[in-house]
Amino acid sequence: MSLQELLNHSLSLIQKEKTSGNSMTHAKSWFNKDETLYLSKDNIEQFNLALEQIYIINENIYTKFTRQKIYKFIEDELVNKKKIDEKFNEQDEKNFFTLFEQQKPYKRYIIAPISGIRLDNVNKINISIFEIGKSNQLKSILSNDTDGYYIAVQIDNIYDDLIAIEEAKNKFLDFIRLIVFLSGRNDKKILIKTGLPSYPSMSHEQMYVETSSYHITENIQDNFPSSQMNSIYLEKIPVDNPFFCKHENFIKLWDIYEKKHFGKNISKMETRLLNASIAIGESALSKNIKNSIIYTSMAFEILFSFDEGSLFQKSIGDRLADTFAFIVAKDKETRLNAIKSVKEFYRLRSALVHGGNRKMNNDYIIFNGFLSSVISELLNNEKYKNIKNIDSLYTMVKEAQNSY
Repeated sequence: MSLQELLNHSLSLIQKEKTSGNSMTHAKSWFNKDETLYLSKDNIEQFNLALEQIYIINENIYTKFTRQKIYKFIEDELVNKKKIDEKFNEQDEKNFFTLFEQQKPYKRYIIAPISGIRLDNVNKINISIFEIGKSNQLKSILSNDTDGYYIAVQIDNIYDDLIAIEEAKNKFLDFIRLIVFLSGRNDKKILIKTGLPSYPSMSHEQMYVETSSYHITENIQDNFPSSQMNSIYLEKIPVDNPFFCKHENFIKLWDIYEKKHFGKNISKMETRLLNASIAIGESALSKNIKNSIIYTSMAFEILFSFDEGSLFQKSIGDRLADTFAFIVAKDKETRLNAIKSVKEFYRLRSALVHGGNRKMNNDYIIFNGFLSSVISELLNNEKYKNIKNIDSLYTMVKEAQNSY
């Protein structure tokens, strides 16, 4: 159907009646003087389908604007036509999205409250593309926590504020994952979040997270069950500490992230290193052991997977193990043990993904540490300075394999 046909079909689904108190059959309604425009429960599904078809009919629209914004616009146009009992003509079709098609891209700063972090030495710091500061420095009120912090990022080339917010939220998550990756901690004791409510501060260094309460009993109706109540207080992460903002082994990750954000050239290997670091951070963050194992596996595959388009290929587990061992192992015995360990870990991953019943354990923590060492090596060791893509790294591995 053409845009004109879709609009008129949608228009036909909207009905009119004299305004009354009885709207039980209305799925949606709009008021106009003494009459009500409405969608019946029978028509709402067709109407929503038509909205989606109109939304996706123009690539310039669905790639730049959210459904929320465009759906609202379409509904308003339909209601305005229905009010005057007119149909959409060819000229209406031609001009329907003109307002959006002529809109120029713009940039915005997205600012959100962030809790779980602290600044020990400064009131504001820039880390890669992110600005982190104390909320009381802002001219507008961000939250009711006057001792809290904000995180901000600039989003360029946007057409819709809601898309800018979603993009910023994803980048804030990347920031959190990278901080956890840099920490090297897998104890689930780092909690950083954006948005409200913030974690309440107990001091400059600590925050209150939650209180758990459980009864332990043989019978659910017992009069005197034993009780366990526990309040959790965690340390805020000092993100202005050089360990996080200028870590000598990983400072290049912040630079790579900035280049990627602004569309500057980065190598395919640099992209892999960044994405693998983010995956390890998510593995360390997740409180679900299955998710942690899967994200560690993702980090392996991001770093080492190789699609050589050959008819006879090693299994992905073999390839990951060989490449991993080449980077982390320094002698034959260590290399063989590394290969064995990775293959065993990857069998666990495959069983989880494909519905197997393998017993889960915390071995992923060991591999998060190993993978962090691999990323450090690839970022900093002169041996790998010319490795720009996985092909080059795998060629180096094969040459080494043929030499012993």
